[in-house]
Amino acid sequence: MIGRRIMRTRIETSRLVLALFVGLSIASVMMATPVFASTTTTTTSASRPTTTYSCTVNIAYASGTFTVKTVVTATNGYLPGPSLTDYLQSYHSGTLYNTQSVKFSVGTNQASITMNVPVSSAGTGAYSFSSTILNSKGSQITACSGTYSL
Repeated sequence: MIGRRIMRTRIETSRLVLALFVGLSIASVMMATPVFASTTTTTTSASRPTTTYSCTVNIAYASGTFTVKTVVTATNGYLPGPSLTDYLQSYHSGTLYNTQSVKFSVGTNQASITMNVPVSSAGTGAYSFSSTILNSKGSQITACSGTYSL
């Protein structure tokens, strides 16, 4: 039905592609402002106070490689052990180009993991990194993301 409307109004496909590209470009520029962000997930237990999990993503760039450091913190408790998994997805201008997953040990209320991510073959532009933290059972406890403009 949409295709028929396009044909009826004689809008060329190239105009639609151009409009989509411009719209996505504006959206990606607007998303490229913060360097790091964090989100929080809360769990409760009858025997303990509420434990809050949060994370931050810090991004550095040097010689064609991003260094992405994720810091996970537990407030009013400890991180669920014995290990966590950081599932990192890397995007260039909104397109997924790299995925990494690293399992790491925890024993306190804070842990960090650093991963190196190569620059996309497309080169300069807006990059975003989405880090999802999973407990040892594979359930998400928190997620955070950050952006970087090259």
